[in-house]
Amino acid sequence: MDYQGSTVRDFLHANGQVVLERVDNNHNLRSFTQKEIEDITGGYSTMLGEGGFGKVYKGKLDDLHPVAVKRYKNGTKKEEFAKEVIVHSQINHKNVVRLFGCCTEENALTIVMEFVCNGNLYNILHCSSSNANGCMPFPLDKRLDIAIESAEALSCMHSMYSPVLHGDIKPANILLDENFRPKISDFGIARLLAADKTQHTRHVIGCIGYMDPLLSQSGILLPKSDVYSFGVVLLEIITRKKAVEGNNNLAKSFLEAVRKGKKVRQMFDEEIVNDKKNMKFLEDIAKLAAECLKLEEKMRPEMLEVADRLRTIRKAYHLRKGRHSTGSNSRLTKSEKAEDVVPVVSIDELRKITRNFGSCARIGENIYGEIFLGVLKDGHNKSTIMKLFPSAILEVLVACLAFLHHSS
Repeated sequence: MDYQGSTVRDFLHANGQVVLERVDNNHNLRSFTQKEIEDITGGYSTMLGEGGFGKVYKGKLDDLHPVAVKRYKNGTKKEEFAKEVIVHSQINHKNVVRLFGCCTEENALTIVMEFVCNGNLYNILHCSSSNANGCMPFPLDKRLDIAIESAEALSCMHSMYSPVLHGDIKPANILLDENFRPKISDFGIARLLAADKTQHTRHVIGCIGYMDPLLSQSGILLPKSDVYSFGVVLLEIITRKKAVEGNNNLAKSFLEAVRKGKKVRQMFDEEIVNDKKNMKFLEDIAKLAAECLKLEEKMRPEMLEVADRLRTIRKAYHLRKGRHSTGSNSRLTKSEKAEDVVPVVSIDELRKITRNFGSCARIGENIYGEIFLGVLKDGHNKSTIMKLFPSAILEVLVACLAFLHHSS
């Protein structure tokens, strides 16, 4: 996509990808005016951060829902803005920052996204938060949870009909919500990969220490480029060392140790290596990271396999610790009847367990309604809750009555 016009609308029209149509044709996205953006951000009063594209501000929607507003520099970055909206609008996953909409007015190019309240993985790993006591405790099971859910989101992106390649996977772009669940963010250099085609880029953009060496050499972005970057993230998770610090490159140091047959356990974070029972699981994660970092692209695993192997490691870890794996249905026995385990839940309870149907609990949607994840009041059973669209209520009610009649 090349810029060929003096205005955003000219640019979008010339390139055949009209962001406004993307917004208008998607009932989940909203087209904001410049005035609305100014009201949402309180006149751009609270800045969260900035980069080469512009600045990010905190704001609130009409319903007081907190949001992050990414404002592009006036009159610049039109191509990047269009690409980011187009790519981000394709993704709907519980571990990806939700896109609410955008403003395409000439001097107010902005993207409105879900606000994620607990900073990012980089801050937690490298003690960059405002915690006066230094690094916060970070147990292995929580690290595994974050790695698994991040891998699942990337796997989903790579598996789409037109795969989404993130291109900038690093701990700073893995945000954490109030429950420390990961949310992949920043699709500024992400790309849509057309079926059976290769994504070439004229300008190799990425972060030193995380960028696939093959990408920097060839300018070709592939799904395995994200796999390489995720391998570096796995190393940071188990070592709590930065990808690049001074002249030291974490991935190079790790691969050199592997090549020379040295024990990489000396690199593991002391907090989690002090428990000797963790050593086998840390070595399994390190082995997976080494495969992700292979220079031969075809030798690297797909993100689907990465997520699956991490889940296997977590299951073994929980069994070793005498705990049930996440998502286990071991509490439910075959002898129990459906009516014994299906509770009747009031609307007030539903609001409570879904945090008032908030975006942090939202995991997707289908043609009938939005889907949320909640924990019932027993504190153990995770449940999915569908909030029906008004147009689907009658159809779903008829289907439920037919099912009950058939069951009886």
